[in-house]
Amino acid sequence: MNRSRFMARLRWDLEELLRALRGWRFYRTLAAMAAGITLTSIVLNSVVLPARLFPAGITGIAALIYYLFDRPSIGIGYLLLNIPLFVIGWREFALKYVVTSLLGVFMFSAALELTRAWTFSIPDPLMGSIIGGAAVGLGSGFYLRFGGSAGGLDILGTYIKKRFAIPMGTLFNAVNAINLAAAWIVFGVSVAFYSGVYIWVTSWMIDKVQTGFSQRRAVFIITNKPEAVAEQVMKRLDRGVTYFHGAGARSSDPKKIVYSVINMGELGRLKDLLFQIDPDAFVAVHETNEVIGRRFLTWEEEGYRRTTPIDPTPDL
Repeated sequence: MNRSRFMARLRWDLEELLRALRGWRFYRTLAAMAAGITLTSIVLNSVVLPARLFPAGITGIAALIYYLFDRPSIGIGYLLLNIPLFVIGWREFALKYVVTSLLGVFMFSAALELTRAWTFSIPDPLMGSIIGGAAVGLGSGFYLRFGGSAGGLDILGTYIKKRFAIPMGTLFNAVNAINLAAAWIVFGVSVAFYSGVYIWVTSWMIDKVQTGFSQRRAVFIITNKPEAVAEQVMKRLDRGVTYFHGAGARSSDPKKIVYSVINMGELGRLKDLLFQIDPDAFVAVHETNEVIGRRFLTWEEEGYRRTTPIDPTPDL
């Protein structure tokens, strides 16, 4: 990247960050991060670490180092392990995302240090791994849902995904496999098993908090009254609508296919609207793994940076 382009990007990023600082969504994200990180830190210190369970991701690596050498503390270890990740990946992200992630790392490290004295004994290791995983997943999923970040593998995973098209889940699974193997070698099969249960419950709860309770559905609607349907979806559900142009295979009649993305809780209302407008409408509902765009998660909240448009004309 030449110097002029880098400076233009930096200037744009600074302007974007200043706009975010003047809006309420940035502070809502920080508030969600503070609440979620506090809950996560309390549960890690009071339930997970006393049971010698291995957390997922970078926290698990910090825990392994602490279990083996009794120093540095988990909070300090997590902070130190994040430094090379930011060095590797900071150029790939919007400045707002980098600032948010840095704040998240410092919040998480500080919260882990401040809650070290908290204890909550759960004698049954299986119960501890399930309760601990559910609580940590609740806290982590809460701030992730609002576009927050606490660094860790999110940074490295996004970098590898964008650079090499390797799914983030592949990296997460590899690191977690290393953590579980280390748990088996250091503390035995029982700790590895309960750590695996803890990691699975944590991941499941994060997924449910992020998407399960307001999961997005992509809806295709074939109707003889597409304009009326689109109008009511935009008016009653406050969702955007796109038309696809198609034709029936038997009749060859041209059709406007109505496409929209809604929350799971809005699906019932959509069905009521369709039955009132056109009881003969054909509807196909699809699950979505991820939705990025207006009224949902923005590209900047996903860590991408805006640049000048790419000229599609190749150099001759």
